[in-house]
Amino acid sequence: MRKRDVGHLRRAIQRAEQSQHKADLSDKLDEARQTIEELEEINKMKSFHRQKLKSAIKSQDTSLMERALKDVKLDGLGEDMKDEINELEIVLKKRYLQKRLKGNLNVAIKNLDLVRLRRAIDEATTAGFLKELGLELDEAHGLLSKLERLELIKKAVMELTNSHIAEIKSYTAPPVEVHKVLMALLIVLGEEPDVVRDWFEIQVILVRTGKMSLKRRVQEYNPGGLSMGTARRVANIIQDIRKDDLHSISKAAKVFYLWTSAVVEDRLSMDVIQ
Repeated sequence: MRKRDVGHLRRAIQRAEQSQHKADLSDKLDEARQTIEELEEINKMKSFHRQKLKSAIKSQDTSLMERALKDVKLDGLGEDMKDEINELEIVLKKRYLQKRLKGNLNVAIKNLDLVRLRRAIDEATTAGFLKELGLELDEAHGLLSKLERLELIKKAVMELTNSHIAEIKSYTAPPVEVHKVLMALLIVLGEEPDVVRDWFEIQVILVRTGKMSLKRRVQEYNPGGLSMGTARRVANIIQDIRKDDLHSISKAAKVFYLWTSAVVEDRLSMDVIQ
């Protein structure tokens, strides 16, 4: 019942008490007075929970909203406070969605996953969280441009022909720049640094086919798996190399250099952000 029901009941009691049949209505009057006490207690509880719900919504704290919702239902006011509960549940659903979308963005950023990043940005934008997730979206868009650049370079790697790879493989004593580029590339792909110092071992790796072929490994590579330590090590190996110098030596070496340096730069930039 609402507060006006209490007022209505008080007026009814007042009229009954002034009636000549007051004595006959004694039991009913006692029952009515008891009902008023119960209604007033309920109204106090409703007022308390209404304020608690408003404060929880204002705080935007998920745990506070969940607790306030649970308490109002435990006190048996679920039906009496439907409107207030519906308002809080709408806010809660929005917070749950925001939390999920924020998590999706952070996971995609952490793993440098281009596909998941595009999807996470699209979901957060479509859901209208441009303000609430502004920092995450700014970081995601910055990373997206880097990963799309990497995707373009990967396409250039895929377009290298067998003759391009064979040219590198044919070196008995390769130019220092070529050896460094291949060494850096293979370390990024997971080969042991001590192994790829030996040019003969690099030649053996270049002969591999199928899933272990160089182009296939680049195509399927997940840059999120590159550790900061490895990225720094590779950056040191190729720091003195200029891509213009490679152009006149080997097209394949230049493309591999562009891809390797892009992967390393993106990973090191994440270290700065974190």
